Amino acid sequence: MYDAMEMNLANQNMRYVYQPIPPRSIRLVNIVSSQTSPHGFALSFNEYPLDSLPPFWALSYTWGSPDFPTSDADAVADAVDWDSSHRVNCGTGFLEIGQNLLAFLGQTNLTMSQPPAATPPGPRQILPERPFNFWIDAVCINQADPSERTQQVRHMGRIYQSARRVVAWLGPAEPSADASWVVREFAPRVLAFAGPRHDDDASRRRAVRILAAAGPSLQQHAGAAALLGENVCRRWRERHVSFFAFFARKRWLTRGWVVQEAALPRPGSVVLQCGGVQLSWAAVNDFASFVYSAGWDAQLDAELAAAVPAWRARPGTLERLWNPVAAALPEYDRRGGVGERVVVWQRRRWGAVTDCEVRHAEVLHNLHRLRAYEFEKPLDRIYGALGLCERILGDGYAVGVAPRYDVSVEAAFTGVAAWLLGFLPNLDMLGLAGLAEGRMEGLPSWVPDYSFRGPRGYTSLQRVRQLFKDGRSFHPLDATRAGDGGRQGRFARTDGETRLVLEGVCVDTVGNLHRLEHDERGVLANVSWVVDFCNREGRYAVNETFAAAVVTTLSANIKPRAIPKHEYRESIEQWARDCVAYNCAAHRGDAALDVADRLDFCEAGSAKGRWLFMSSDDVSQAVSLDGFAEKMADDPITKVVHFVTPGRKALETRRGLVGLGPAEARCGDEVWLVNGGRMPLLLRRLETVDKAAVYVLVGEVYLHGIMHGEMMTDELRAGFRPVVMV
Repeated sequence: MYDAMEMNLANQNMRYVYQPIPPRSIRLVNIVSSQTSPHGFALSFNEYPLDSLPPFWALSYTWGSPDFPTSDADAVADAVDWDSSHRVNCGTGFLEIGQNLLAFLGQTNLTMSQPPAATPPGPRQILPERPFNFWIDAVCINQADPSERTQQVRHMGRIYQSARRVVAWLGPAEPSADASWVVREFAPRVLAFAGPRHDDDASRRRAVRILAAAGPSLQQHAGAAALLGENVCRRWRERHVSFFAFFARKRWLTRGWVVQEAALPRPGSVVLQCGGVQLSWAAVNDFASFVYSAGWDAQLDAELAAAVPAWRARPGTLERLWNPVAAALPEYDRRGGVGERVVVWQRRRWGAVTDCEVRHAEVLHNLHRLRAYEFEKPLDRIYGALGLCERILGDGYAVGVAPRYDVSVEAAFTGVAAWLLGFLPNLDMLGLAGLAEGRMEGLPSWVPDYSFRGPRGYTSLQRVRQLFKDGRSFHPLDATRAGDGGRQGRFARTDGETRLVLEGVCVDTVGNLHRLEHDERGVLANVSWVVDFCNREGRYAVNETFAAAVVTTLSANIKPRAIPKHEYRESIEQWARDCVAYNCAAHRGDAALDVADRLDFCEAGSAKGRWLFMSSDDVSQAVSLDGFAEKMADDPITKVVHFVTPGRKALETRRGLVGLGPAEARCGDEVWLVNGGRMPLLLRRLETVDKAAVYVLVGEVYLHGIMHGEMMTDELRAGFRPVVMV
């Protein structure tokens, strides 16, 4: 015993020295029970070639605190407790690890030391007897060696796909009995009738319809009670907030590396572990998928945002529980090509048609999706998705970027953009780039910033139109008819490290700009410019009223399903009048007075024979109706406009067209149609020493009347010329 204690004291004073590892090998770690070690266990390593790995479990976890703090006091305590490091014995030295990893290792050592009968009740993955191998990034990779880190990051996808189990450690705190009941009893019961893996599709759809009609409260609905049982429905109403609140606090759901760590393993092989309790990640995924298919998501989001501060602070939690990346991956593994469901979706989303286009579009989509997740190192926003990229591209296409931690973030992001542009069907990727407050400085304007979340709804307008759930089906916007006749070679080429060369023509210039703000009810607030625009004489360029042109622009031509097709034209013109009347009656000081002044001015013009869009009498009549303000807030068009316009400005061009552009737009910016660009681009000319024309990309723009190729003629296309963006 004395010798063992002496050795233990020596171990605590010598840092473990990693030995170099062969390029296609990894380290696996054993947790060795040790009564003489400070924490009751020690670690030992073995190296294995990737092609002959023994059975092992991989760990997915957060390096810091497993939970978000619920108060400022909690945040201070977390900084002390969870950011601390601890020494654990390893071989003839020690390793320093964080508090959360220490908690996992301690719990695992305890569980492996106990007989099976002593484990907590409930479904568990029983740990094999010692010695058993684990893969844990913090210790299996020499984090102090950039070269090894780079080498091992290449293998991350392979590691998580090879693991027999992946343990998602959510921290030592066990879930409440209510949260456990939802995962272990309620979710399986619902999924037995309405889950995505149900054998009888007709029966599944019938169950989904019943539960969709009942809504997430499952209250006073005979069909839901007959299907699930009245007691089950009642317990769900009482307990579901606790279930969602538990997950809303977990940092694991927001960690970027987790996306591939939870998506790449074999279905059913990921286990959530909270202290000594294990929960099925597949059950959580399938249940969240059901929530979307039954249309419960919007109502649950609103309820939980009001009841759970953590839910309100982290929008998108429900989607993270669904794990859509994992749901899509099997479609890319099919023999004979990508699954038809995904091909149809990618054609609608990105205009992708060929196998090559569909796969590279999915890579871009996932990189954009990862903006909502947290990464400690900005470069990992690319490298943390390499395993996903390899799986999506399959054996037929190489990943066009290799992990390197000795390059700048700007260079890495630019390299990814240049690579993907060569394989995508059009230039829609540029809709994810452009100028925006908060974007990374020094990044070329045409390169998406994969670390930038932006305002609510910050994505391309093509994507915004798809994300709105209550709109009618539509054709994608395509101002240059880029989708006609298939792809005609590369649309863009890089010139040096930061320049992108396109071909196009300037078709208009921004003349006026208008901020788009909404009040507390979500109604468009600053509308004096709408009054002026709608009072113009004659018709808009595509032979419709100016009111119809304004509203169609503000809604990006999304037509709500709630409005019958034959009533839509009349409805949007009435909405424009109601929006003006609402603002006149809103008593918001100068803004309301400005709208009223514009109406008075227009009425004065009407007395001289000019056409009048609406009068002060129209305002009085509208606002006198019972519940007018509430009706305006609930109007389907109000909801569309509120969904589309955040982070954007309305604009008028010098040719008289109305549009929707980025918030950074300025008067004098040029509207360009470019070869391969389905969306018009807003470019800003820079002054250069040699007077050569160089532009920055401000962003994409919706310009009403040209979004389906109305302007494209052979004569216009003949005028296309090179344009350089930096």
